Amino acid sequence: MRLVIRTAFSAAIALFFWAGSAEAIIVNYVVALSGAQEVGGGDPDGTGTATLTLDTATNTINWNIVVANIDAITGDHIHQAPAGVNGGVVIDFGGLLSGTGLVDGDVSAVVANPTGYYVNVHTTVFPGGAIRGQIPEPGTFALLAAGLLGLAASARRRAR
Repeated sequence: MRLVIRTAFSAAIALFFWAGSAEAIIVNYVVALSGAQEVGGGDPDGTGTATLTLDTATNTINWNIVVANIDAITGDHIHQAPAGVNGGVVIDFGGLLSGTGLVDGDVSAVVANPTGYYVNVHTTVFPGGAIRGQIPEPGTFALLAAGLLGLAASARRRAR
C-alpha cells in the first residue's frame, strides 16, 4: 500500500513539473526560401535561408535571413497559410534581415502549428513576394532527444 501511495505521489509531482516545463518552449527552425515556392511565382533565381528561434515563455522571436539573387528588400514577414496558399502577415520583421527579442503574441501559435506558416521576403520587383519558405516541423532529432531526456529523468527517479 505504501508503495502504491509513494508511486502515485511521485507521478503527481512528475506531472506537475512536466506540465510546468511544457508551458515554456524554445524552438529553432531553419527554413529554405526560394522563388519557386511563391504562389503565382516569385524571383526565379532567388534563394535564401531563414533561421528562427521562437520562445513561447516570452513570446519572442530571433531571426536571421540570408538572401541571394534578389532585388532590394521592401519587407519580410511570417504569414499564416499552408503551402501553396497566400495568407496574411502575423509577424512583421520590419524589413530587417536579422533581429532579436521581437515580442509578438503569435509566437505560440507558430510553435503549435509551424507548417501552417511561412516566411516571405518581398522586393521592389516582386512586391507580392520574391522568395518564400514553409516553416517545417521541429527536427526529428530534437524530438528524439527530448524523449530520451524524459526517459532518463524517469529512470533516475525510479532508481532512487
